[in-house]
Amino acid sequence: LKDSRPWRIFAIALIFVATALRRMLYQGDEHSHFEFLTSLVLDNDVVPREVPSTKYASAEDAHLVIFYNLYIPHDDDSEGVVNAINVIDDQMEQISSELHRIEGRVIDDDNGNKKEKRGVVFYNLIGNEAAFPSDKMSDLCHKLHPRLECKRLQHYHEAGEAVTLQDVHDFCHSDHVVGKDAAANNQNTSTSSSTRVVYLHSKGSYHSQPENHIWRRQMTSASLHPDCLNPPDDRCDVCSAQFYIKYAIMFPGNMWTAKCSYIRRLIPPNKGEYERRKTESMKQFLMLRLWGVLQATLDTDTVEHFGLDRYQWEHWIVHPSIQPCEVHTMDVGPRILLGKDPEGRTFGPEYYDWGMGPRRIKVNLGGLRIPRLKLEESDELQFREYYYLPGNLLKWFHLYGSDGVPSQDSWVWRHFQAGQRWKELVGQYGVNAIDVMVENSNPRFHSAFATNHSEMVESHMKLFDEEDLSQSNPSVVVFYQISFPPDIHSNEKALDAVEAQFDALYMGQYDNVTNAFDQKQKVLLYYTISGGSSQKIDSVSNLCKEKSDRITCRQLGKYDTEGTCGEILNHLYTFCIAKPSFNVIHITNRLPGYTYKAMEKSFNVPKIQATTTAVMSKMCRPSEDACNVCGAEFYPLPFLHFTGNMFSASCGYVNNLLPPSTFEEQMNDIAGDALLAHLRGDYTTKLNPFNERTLGSYQHSVEHWIGSHPDLRPCDVAPMETDKLDEPILNQVKEYSLSLAPRRGSAPPGYLTNEEESKFRLKREVALREYYYLAGNVFCWHRLYEKVPDGSSWVWRWFPDGPLWETAVKTSGAADAVGLLWETAVKTGAYVALDELANPLISEEA
Repeated sequence: LKDSRPWRIFAIALIFVATALRRMLYQGDEHSHFEFLTSLVLDNDVVPREVPSTKYASAEDAHLVIFYNLYIPHDDDSEGVVNAINVIDDQMEQISSELHRIEGRVIDDDNGNKKEKRGVVFYNLIGNEAAFPSDKMSDLCHKLHPRLECKRLQHYHEAGEAVTLQDVHDFCHSDHVVGKDAAANNQNTSTSSSTRVVYLHSKGSYHSQPENHIWRRQMTSASLHPDCLNPPDDRCDVCSAQFYIKYAIMFPGNMWTAKCSYIRRLIPPNKGEYERRKTESMKQFLMLRLWGVLQATLDTDTVEHFGLDRYQWEHWIVHPSIQPCEVHTMDVGPRILLGKDPEGRTFGPEYYDWGMGPRRIKVNLGGLRIPRLKLEESDELQFREYYYLPGNLLKWFHLYGSDGVPSQDSWVWRHFQAGQRWKELVGQYGVNAIDVMVENSNPRFHSAFATNHSEMVESHMKLFDEEDLSQSNPSVVVFYQISFPPDIHSNEKALDAVEAQFDALYMGQYDNVTNAFDQKQKVLLYYTISGGSSQKIDSVSNLCKEKSDRITCRQLGKYDTEGTCGEILNHLYTFCIAKPSFNVIHITNRLPGYTYKAMEKSFNVPKIQATTTAVMSKMCRPSEDACNVCGAEFYPLPFLHFTGNMFSASCGYVNNLLPPSTFEEQMNDIAGDALLAHLRGDYTTKLNPFNERTLGSYQHSVEHWIGSHPDLRPCDVAPMETDKLDEPILNQVKEYSLSLAPRRGSAPPGYLTNEEESKFRLKREVALREYYYLAGNVFCWHRLYEKVPDGSSWVWRWFPDGPLWETAVKTSGAADAVGLLWETAVKTGAYVALDELANPLISEEA
């Protein structure tokens, strides 16, 4: 079996390589033709190179200018190809009908000659080029109308709407259009004049469903309607079938006619910047919701509702200055998708009723009934509802900065609930209005740090070069975070915990060989205090004086608020830079993970003292070999951590970690990306919903820090019976036993039973993407340290499908491992083949 192991690893790798190659050759999933993938931004096939100024020359004398995003399935879908061509025929007939409608009307050219109106369709073909070559499209257009020219701009194997929207943007920025608009405005100074351009796409060419075809015809007809091409009110920037402010300010279906002067205000869609800024705004919202500042209650969380991935292009056309108009009075719903009006009659252009938007306010601000009723009863909830103004302002501020601030006379303040309150806030603070709202909300999140670590390092290097560290029997180095909460009762409990920990430190290190406490080694105690009155600070100083024969105290900082709990880790990190051969111990007088409502549990004095004694014991002494971090108890779930966030670690390991304050910044960014990935369905969170602690954002990052590196080799010493930590110290220490971890349950008592987890692990297609297993850990390791554990690590043996993960990471890299495993093992049903190769590997490891 030993000899066959390399061949099995190689065989698994070959399966992953084959899948990876297929993904490279045929990018994306079943919806990929809609999606603009960030990974393709620099690909010349997706972002067109600079083109000659003649690219849009055929539009110079055209009355009707249309940009058309066209998709045809690849050769393996013959039925789909026929359907897509039918869609093309249908839309081209609608376009030619518009030209026929105005046929016979003439205009003067610059020389006073009469010239008939003409139309041009610029289109991008995505997918199957052979099924509909450019000459076939040209023939179709000329057959339908002699003055309808169809010009293909580019063919893309895979792309989305962004490529054609980019052409719209480029066209409106072309010298000819800009010059034409300027000349028109110079001639007519009383009103603003601008070239109008139409954007269409071949809806129904991918999903051939009756309602898609009906809706496409209605949107195409509306965008080509005379009132959209030449709105009765020239203030209208964008016209379409319907204008909605539900979920987002948008035109459902994303077909419209727009002014070029308006288009020029928008961010280029196909350069990556729009997608990046849009995504950042979504991440900020998800983080603010995680911490209870904002909410999104009107409907379920979907990428469609939030305007992500392919749905983001329905949002692109909206600038905060938009003056919208629409031609439909009916809402997007079952009747209109069946082509019927409320009386059941065929709904056609004769039923259109043009008007400036927004209209249909009740439908626009609808949503789920019970949340809507709750919103109607509370001004405060309306003020914090993402689907009202907060979400739109977040997007606009991220996308356009100061240009994203709506004018004081904008319609948005009148039509959204809490509009007046937001208007006043934005009027006073501009793009900082969201930040001011967050600050005024007394949010639960805050940084665990008060200083810049880089400024602190040099100032404390000399402090750590002490005589106590240079002796033949150096002191035990302990870094101690002391926290005092604001309420009096908890304040006293916090001091009780401090006194109990000083007793534990004074007793020395328990030696399991002699079954006694070794008091020969002194303790060098570096501490910081967060919160607390001068009386409490004096109490700590008095403890130091009382026990100074065995404990040497050094206060490193005093902070006004209890929340500044991470500075001691900055000091610990700096110490290890100066003393890489040492071990360090970290303790705290408050058990993390409990809210203010459960403050009693935060200061469980027996457990705090027992945990302190465990990490102080001689057996809990890490090395660079078997174990580099030791604690009382180690648990892999819901994140890699030690009970109480107390541990003994080798400085060699600590030096591989990010500086704690930098780590917090990175974890905040990772938390936003994890929330976004979960929204997209990349990760599952069946074991536990995301919360601020499990994601390690802001002050909770201090719990994640010590276990964050892929080289972590944990061990623990506490008795296996969990209730032992509440017993008196002298009863506990005799049952200490050092062992590599994890060895007890996956998670602390009360979080997840072994039976529950065993059942969950059987759901492989879910467990494979579970964030709290390897999916999330690999993601974090890669983002934080750009590496994963080596082949000897415990993680590949402990987490479900570890051998598959190990091979996937080695084959495709950490960044692509989740997608590769999902596509290889689940979507293609390759579990059986992979298991046959992987199970012997698991057996050999055992």
